[in-house]
Parts: sequence; structure tokens; C-alpha cells
Amino acid sequence: SFVSHAFLRTPDGKVTDFDPPGATPFPHQGTYGTSINQAGVVSGSYPDANGTYHGFMRTKDGDLIVFNASDAGPDFGQGTYSQSNNASNAIPGFYLDVNNVYHGFVRSHGGTITEFDVSGAGTGAFQGTEAETIDASGRTVAGFYIDATGVIHGFQLTLN
Repeated sequence: SFVSHAFLRTPDGKVTDFDPPGATPFPHQGTYGTSINQAGVVSGSYPDANGTYHGFMRTKDGDLIVFNASDAGPDFGQGTYSQSNNASNAIPGFYLDVNNVYHGFVRSHGGTITEFDVSGAGTGAFQGTEAETIDASGRTVAGFYIDATGVIHGFQLTLN
């Protein structure tokens, strides 16, 4: 049915597929596991019944933690997108707000979400900041931003 499901493959070859509670299997969408760290923690995103995206973290024990940036939009395609995670379970990503503008975020291992915009990022629809990866310290984020003219630029940012 062309629906994606996240999965985890152990070193011995056992495959476990999973979807967070509330994930809706829209055709050509679904649960996306985007990263796994050395401890076996998976991060990713999924849409709910409204098509709004939510970030998740799946622990090695199988517990699922769902999270959302506070300013993420509630409409179809909007929401919170998790992009990767590091050894301390810091998760960078981006969210699409009610005006369809991208903003970066980092979710700390304790669950605090820090939202940010890179200087020079556009503020129109489908412009803005997308955090993609984070270093081991959980402070330096890299990604890209789309400026007001639609040009894509890379960035590296150290958070306080």
C-alpha cells in the first residue's frame, strides 16, 4: 500500500518494524526512522490522522517518546520533523509553522526543545531553517537554510 514503517535491525539480523501510537498510514507517507545512535536509539517522524508530523525517539528497550516543537503548525504537512540523534540522545530537526515557514530545533536528552532561526533565513512560505545533524556535545548543529530569494545555504551554529 506504499506506506513506510520504521524498523530496527539488530547485529544478529533480527528486524523489528514499528509505528508510534497515532501514526496514520497515508499512501506514500508513514513512519520514517531517520537516525540511530550507537546505543540503538532510533529517531524519526510520522504523520497523524490530520497529516501533521510529530518527532519520536524509540529507546533500545522499545519505549516510544513522541515530541513536538511548541510552534509547529497543526495542518497537513506541517509539524515536527526529527532528522538525527547523537550518543547523548540530542535530536536536531525542523518544524513547519502555521505559515509554512521552516524553523530549526534541538531536543535535548532531557526533553527540552530549543527552537532557532539562522540569520539570513527567509520568512516566507517554504523558506527558513532546517537543522540536520548535531555533534557529540549536543551544542553544535549543522544544516541548511533557504533565504528570501529561494537560495539554499549551509550553516553551522553553536547553541548556548
